[in-house]
Amino acid sequence: MTDYNNIRFILSHFDGQEFLFPRSIMTYETKGQVFVDNQDQMMDYFNRAEFKDCRINGYPFHHENERKKLYPSFIFIDLDLSLCSTCKYPIRKLDYILKQTLKKIKEEINGQPTVLWTGGGYHIYQPIKIVTEDQRKLHLEDIKEIKEFVPFLRSDLTTEFIRFAAKYFTNNKGDPKHNPSIHSCLIRIPGTINSKYNETVKVIQKWDGIEAIASPILLPFLDHLIQIKIEDEELRKTDIRTDLKGNKKNIVWIEKLLQTPISDHRYYCLWHILIPYLINIKRLPKNEVISILAEWLDKCNKLNQVRWKYPRRIEEQLGYDKGYPPISLENLKKENFELYKLLQI
Repeated sequence: MTDYNNIRFILSHFDGQEFLFPRSIMTYETKGQVFVDNQDQMMDYFNRAEFKDCRINGYPFHHENERKKLYPSFIFIDLDLSLCSTCKYPIRKLDYILKQTLKKIKEEINGQPTVLWTGGGYHIYQPIKIVTEDQRKLHLEDIKEIKEFVPFLRSDLTTEFIRFAAKYFTNNKGDPKHNPSIHSCLIRIPGTINSKYNETVKVIQKWDGIEAIASPILLPFLDHLIQIKIEDEELRKTDIRTDLKGNKKNIVWIEKLLQTPISDHRYYCLWHILIPYLINIKRLPKNEVISILAEWLDKCNKLNQVRWKYPRRIEEQLGYDKGYPPISLENLKKENFELYKLLQI
């Protein structure tokens, strides 16, 4: 069972952030995220859940108009045993991936992160900062060469950076289904229970208390952004069909998705594919988008019950939309191969 010491240990990873609360948490009882304003409220939720599936967001809550003020300050890497399911000795393989990941973090940014055993794999938590030559913290939006790629991203720069960093340090060997954002970087608390495996979360290695300077990986991050731009331009040439006047009309594989119910990855589809497509490519009014997506989710429900409420969730996600295009089919293959295989229809 966890205690205040374990909670304080995790909260210490956020000391370099602009503020600690409010922050979202999740437990076995809440199912979805809820917001707390202090440590006592958080402990109350954990107690009520009997310390099952207790998680806290690695980033504090920000209003949409404050998003640009959010520094990249925390990297979350998930190494899941399922990655090695075909190996003869899966835990040995996973331990090797962990060792190589920690080695790269040390070599590239001189980091020594926290490592947890969650019952189904390892979680790696590394506080970071990006700084100027005189050691002042730097927003990614302050870097001109990086800011110009914002129109080609499906998310904010901080989210894109922490996702890139997780793939970079694992050499793309992390959990492909794990795509944290500043809204969903939910990390586990030592001493709590992972109900999926009925195991207690254990500390394997403790963070050294130093925010690693992540500036050295800005150049490979810039290369990553350039590749996103190239792929986006290719998407516009090949995926999008036009009408006789040259107006954007249909992306064929997404149109097929809208006609095909699926039993998993529904929330991912809303956020990364369907809402950006219907709003930013098809240019449909929001009430029509809600109707189309609710109808699609009704069909999905017949295969497997959706656990969250819609159309309220759809309306919430529409509020987060920033005009980004949907993920391309090629990027989907890299980012969420399980869904990509599911969509080969």
